[in-house]
This record gives sequence, structure tokens and C-alpha cells, in this order.
Amino acid sequence: MVPVLAKMAVIIKSQQKTSVIMGNYEMAYACGLLYNVCGVTPPEVTTPEQLREDTVNTFEGFDTEDERVKKLVHMLKFYAPEQEWDEQNMELWNMGLQEENPWVLQK
Repeated sequence: MVPVLAKMAVIIKSQQKTSVIMGNYEMAYACGLLYNVCGVTPPEVTTPEQLREDTVNTFEGFDTEDERVKKLVHMLKFYAPEQEWDEQNMELWNMGLQEENPWVLQK
């Protein structure tokens, strides 16, 4: 899996009317991106389910006008993570946390 593909998928899906997260790679990037763009301190990653739950709980009632943020939270709310969490998941989580140009498709 090329990490930039998961990043692109998340950005595109955040701008669509109806979309779903498809896999832990997308979830990892989406969670990191939310903490980054909203300026919230991220939690320690213990399990994929805990990360998803922490992210949804943190941002579900978050006061923002950014529809992309709202869309990502909505998609995460209904995503059921796989148990597997590998180095590439961590790479995507960190990419989201460190993203300097959020919502931009080009690297």
C-alpha cells in the first residue's frame, strides 16, 4: 500500500456527500488529520478500535464550521476497525498528525 493513496482517498471522501472509510490505513490517516487540523493533543495509540473511539468521542461534538471535519467524524463513527495495526498504519497516523497542507491532494 502506498501511503499517499490512503491520504488521497481520505481527502476526496471528506468532500463527498456519501462516503465510507475502507480500511485501517484510511482510518489512521483520518484520525491523525483530525487531531492536526483541530489543534487537539492526540492520544497514545493502543488499538485501532481505541483510536477510533477516542477520535469520535473527541470530535463528535466539536464546534467547527468545516464540513470536511464533520464528514470525517461521521465516517469514523460508522467504521469498524480491523484488529491488525502495523508500521504502515503508524506511518499514516503520523502523516495525518504532521500534515502541513491539509486537504491538498498533491504532495
